[in-house]
This record gives sequence, structure tokens and C-alpha cells, in this order.
Amino acid sequence: MTDFASSDHFRSKTDLGTTTSPSRGRLGIGYVWVGAVLAIVASLPALFAREVFGDDWTVYYIYWTEGAGGLARVLWEAAHAGFAIPMTLFVVALPGMPEVAARLGGLSCHLVNGILLYAIFFRSPQTRQIAALFTALFLLSPFYAIRLTQNAIYDFFLLFYLLSYELTHSKVRALRWAAPFCLLFSLSLETLIACEPLRVVLARSADERWTRTLARLAPFWLAVATVIVLRLTILGKSGHYSGQYGFVPDFAVVGNAISAHLMAFPRGLAYAYSRGFALLGRPVSSILTLAAVVGFVLFSSTALWAPWVLRSRSSTQSAKMLLMLGAAIAVIGALPYALAGVYGDVARGESRLLFPSQLGILILMATGIQAIPGLRVRAAVAGGVITIFALSLAHDSKWLLYDGLFTGDMLRQTRAALLADPEPKVVKLQIEDAYVLPFRSRCLGGNDMNVAQTILRDQNRARSFIYTDFCGDFTNPSFVAGGNCSVSYLEIFPCPPRRETWRYHAAPGIPRPDDIGFVELLTAIFKENPSATEGRGELMQLKDGETAPLARAEYRPPCDRPGVRAAAWLLALPSPACEDPASGAR
Repeated sequence: MTDFASSDHFRSKTDLGTTTSPSRGRLGIGYVWVGAVLAIVASLPALFAREVFGDDWTVYYIYWTEGAGGLARVLWEAAHAGFAIPMTLFVVALPGMPEVAARLGGLSCHLVNGILLYAIFFRSPQTRQIAALFTALFLLSPFYAIRLTQNAIYDFFLLFYLLSYELTHSKVRALRWAAPFCLLFSLSLETLIACEPLRVVLARSADERWTRTLARLAPFWLAVATVIVLRLTILGKSGHYSGQYGFVPDFAVVGNAISAHLMAFPRGLAYAYSRGFALLGRPVSSILTLAAVVGFVLFSSTALWAPWVLRSRSSTQSAKMLLMLGAAIAVIGALPYALAGVYGDVARGESRLLFPSQLGILILMATGIQAIPGLRVRAAVAGGVITIFALSLAHDSKWLLYDGLFTGDMLRQTRAALLADPEPKVVKLQIEDAYVLPFRSRCLGGNDMNVAQTILRDQNRARSFIYTDFCGDFTNPSFVAGGNCSVSYLEIFPCPPRRETWRYHAAPGIPRPDDIGFVELLTAIFKENPSATEGRGELMQLKDGETAPLARAEYRPPCDRPGVRAAAWLLALPSPACEDPASGAR
């Protein structure tokens, strides 16, 4: 394989506005450093949140109950066989705190991806002019909002996808030939195929025949074709996941899904602005943003320099190409989901579906900002956008910490109440402010509510189950309404006939997310709860519209039971949270 751009081609095609020297473009490296530092600072508090998000509970439950083999089987059935590698790595790395390993791994991959994106974009004359600003926007993007969860695997696979670009320029032939195999592995996240138009743009050279370009891209397209064939055959969904996300032969549904997917991005910008400014309050956030804008303007001609993409005919043509490239990636990234009638959203777990498309949107944003005439005006706009993104990321980091405090308190209390009554039951839990307290207004499903209490249960008693009233478990006929109760949606047990309704009220023990300070939140997160049966919120039983107290009991399971130490840490249970096997479990 040969390089996408030789050094001669690099020099001949350089057009960054005020100079033809490639070193002039390096002055924009300040954007990369700013983005990387802000991403680390904003994400750092959430790395150690006592919180597990949705399907992550299922990953842990399967690993704890069936081991790595069971996890690999489930992910094969889900048509995500490659996901078993990073997920198993995260769980094995820190068995007592697997979500911490996932966040550390995810943030590390994210930062490396930023470096690779800058290198890849700067190498090509077609994308060099937006390389620095695009990288900063990527590092702080508010669109993919669950990076600090087990879905760090998305950045893990993006790392291998970007290596498929970078290795083509290696001086070692073996590494150049490894590039298509990196692509093949990265496409365990199949929707990264949406980024392939970028490969064509980076590979294309005006002084090269198309046949030569196509020949150099053939190994990569063979990898893409292999993934598509495998996905439609032996790697198709099976078992529990059979038929999930099937093709919807309705153009109206598909069109509406694409529209909703793309509209998530302007909603994401509005969301980032509103939630980011809520972090410190509007007055402080406004002052901070203004100060950042002034700082960007002061350094607009040095470290934070960004070229005007409409300065010359050649740069204007490149800008048009970038706009088409961004739009293509955004639409192609939405299409696979739209064909199944689903789409990405900035709230709940659906932000993960925006992952491939967001690269296209960020290309559009970087190109749009650098199409603004006036060096200082461009820098001011870039500074404002980067500040809003950073504030939004910091708010999400705080909110994830808060989610762990709130859900840990709730799960600790519901577990103690279930242990106090030996008669099995199904509990419908009502949570006041259910769409305010959980991270990004997420749904607390059956796995969120049942995995920890199942791992920590007294196995000499019959199973009880608890579900929230706003996630569909009581309305979907395949779940409780049909007499089927589940811990993680992958196993079904007969529901006990007894039904009860409980209510959880966080305040006044736990203030709302915007009313609790960072210091108070971190203090509460990093200390164990003084009691295994009580909490900061209020858990009561509802009988005929009236509240009644619930009895509580404590049980310490064997410490050698898989997942016990991890679940106990997540619920902030006081030590000793389990019994040494030598002394016997109580």
C-alpha cells in the first residue's frame, strides 16, 4: 500500500490562506490542546461515579453469572460479537469496579482518537484547514452523551477505525497491511461504515488516476463487504435478539426516522447550551463564556489561528467538498437505524445512535465556523462554541455523579425493604421527578432495578422483582403484564402473584441536580453509607392512595459470590458488606 498523500503532493496542495508553509497550519494546534485539557477536566469527576447505566447492568450480570463465555454468547446473539473483547477487558481489569475501568478506558481511547483525527485530517490538503477546530469539537462533543459508561466501547472501536487510516502511512510494510484488518475489527460497530466517504476524500489525489485510487482502496472495501455479508448471515441477530431492529418497509417511517435523527443535533446544541449554563448558573456561565471568547480572540493569530476556508478558489472548493462530506456521513450514519424505524436522541441511551453521524455534523460545524470572514470573529465564535460544549460535558459529568448517588440510595433502600419480607412479590416503584433525577432523563429499566439486588439477595428466599412505572415493564405484554419477570431482560422467571406499589422521594435528603454543589456531591459519593437499610431519600408503600412505612432488613451474602463486591460498592453499602466464606453467610 502507498501513502494517501506523498510529501510532494502535501507541499503542492497546501493552501491555508495567508501562507503556503505547512508549518503555518500547526499554529491551530492550540485548539487541540484546549479540547484535550477541557475533556479531561470536565470528565474527571465522573470517572469514579457509583453508577451503572442501563444495558451495562446486563453485561455485568451475564459476566457474574455465566463468565466470559456467557458474555461472548450473548453478544454473538446480539450481532455484536466483537463487543465481547472490550467489555470483557473492562470487567476483568477492575472486577470490583468494572464501570470505573470502562470510563478510564473510554476516556483514554477518546483522547487518543482526538490525536489520531488531528493527524489524519492535517495530513490531507483536503481536510487540513479544519483539522484543529474539528478535533477540539470532537473531544468536547455533546451529542454522544454516554461516553462515560460501558458504551466507551464505541470510542474503543473508533480507535481501530482511525488506525486503519494512520497505519497506511507507516514505513513498516506489515503495519500498512494491518490497516484493512484494523478496519475489519473496528466494524464490529458496523455503523462506522458511514465514515467511509472520508477515506475516499483522503485517498483521492488530483494527479492520480481513479483506477489507481480504487486499487489502493480495494482492501478496505473488501473488509467492508466482508462485514456486511457476515452481518447478514452468521453474525445476524439470534436467540433473545432474533428479529430485533428488522427492516421496516415503510418509506414514511424511514423518512421520519432520518428526520428525527438529524434533528437531534440542533436539539443537542440547545440542550448543551441550556444544561451547560445550568452548571454554574447563567450569570457565572455568561461571564465565563465571555472571558473564553476574549481569550480566543487574543490568541487568534497564534496558537488559536484558524484559516478562512473561502479565501481562494481552491480553498472554497475544498470547503464545498467538506460540506458534502459532512452531510454524507451524517445521513449515512442515520440510514441503518432509520431502515429499522429507530433514531438517535440526545436523551437516554439513544445518544449512542448518534455516534457515527456526529463526525459528519462536527465537520459541518468546523467548516461553517471557518467560513466566517474575519480572523477574530472566527476565533470568538469558536471560543463560544467550545466553552458551551465544555460546560455541557462538565454538567453531564456532574449529573452522572448525581445519578449514582440517587440510584444507589434508592437501590439500597428497596433491597432492604425486599429482604424484610420473605414473601415474594412484584413491586411497581413510582419515582417523583423521574425525568429530572436520572442522567439525561434516562429510563430506569428492569436491569437497573434488579441486577444489584439479585446479586446481593438471600438465595434461600424466593425471588422478588421491582420495576419503575415509567419504563414500559407493566404495559409491555411480554413482561410483567404477561406474567414474566426478568432481571436483565435475558432471562425470564414466573412473576409472583403478589403486587405492591412503592414510592421513592429523593428530596429533601437529596437535592435536585442543579441544587447540589460539586463539593457536597463528591463528598457524598466517595463515602460509604452509614447504614445498609436506610438512606437519604424516602421510600414508602402506597396503599389506597395513602403512604405506609416499609420494614427493612439487612443480609450480607458470601464475599466469594461473583459480583458481590462490585454491587456492594455501587450501592455504597457499609463495611462489611459481605461475609467471609470461612465464617459463613448470614
